[in-house]
Amino acid sequence: MKELKQRILQEANVGEGDIIHVDMFLNHCMDMELMERMGNELAKRFRGEKITKVVTIESSGIALACFVGRSLRVPVIYAKKFQTGYIDPNVYSAETHSFSFEKSYTIRISKKYLDEDDVVLLVDDILANGQAALSLLELVSKSGAEIAGMAVAIEKKMREGGSVLRRMGVRVEALAVVERIEGDRIILADS
Repeated sequence: MKELKQRILQEANVGEGDIIHVDMFLNHCMDMELMERMGNELAKRFRGEKITKVVTIESSGIALACFVGRSLRVPVIYAKKFQTGYIDPNVYSAETHSFSFEKSYTIRISKKYLDEDDVVLLVDDILANGQAALSLLELVSKSGAEIAGMAVAIEKKMREGGSVLRRMGVRVEALAVVERIEGDRIILADS
């Protein structure tokens, strides 16, 4: 997606540990028109898969997942990182680790929103090490639902997440792929 690639090259910053800061348009202060176009593009790539639910993990992937779900006309479910009084205690759960925050979480989805009749598209803002995606796969597997694939705005190719998922047979679609980072310069695939 040319527009997203241009925004990354013009506005993104590289932080410590090859963190790519895209908070100015993707995952903090969001450009809603760009988000809608990204959601439509990712939905288009999976349109023939008979998807019944879009699933993401809180919190950075929620906005993109909502636009994908809206375009596909299906509900969006986000895995919660904390047990609250607002979530049914009867849940599917899995452990995940955030390398960005150096913290582990138990993620959960209520069993009443996901079952063996569902075809699920996983969505997130950035795919790096793949821990969130693997935990979501575990949750979906526990429900008996089918996985249509993983849709992301940005894939960091220099990290193993995308290749691990592909080796597992999961279709991964990314709107922009970061090939590598050289100092403070982001090198995108096909750019």
